[in-house]
Amino acid sequence: MARIEIGKYLVADSRVYGGRLIFKGTRIAVGDILHLAAAGYSPELIAREYQNIVRPAAVREALSLTRRGLVKEVSSRRSSAA
Repeated sequence: MARIEIGKYLVADSRVYGGRLIFKGTRIAVGDILHLAAAGYSPELIAREYQNIVRPAAVREALSLTRRGLVKEVSSRRSSAA
């Protein structure tokens, strides 16, 4: 898989973090952030928890793309192969 950029802040690249969807310039999985948001964390609190490596705008973009069905959280291959 080549590098696939989704929106301004998200990217999937087979050479980085096993091709999982991450925030550009990080190894932070979008799925991990979506779990925090689902638990009630605000984008600003998530950014603080990640020492502002992930910006609130990036979290909002991930949430927006998820709501619109453009990004779907997928279980890792390891867990589906087990």
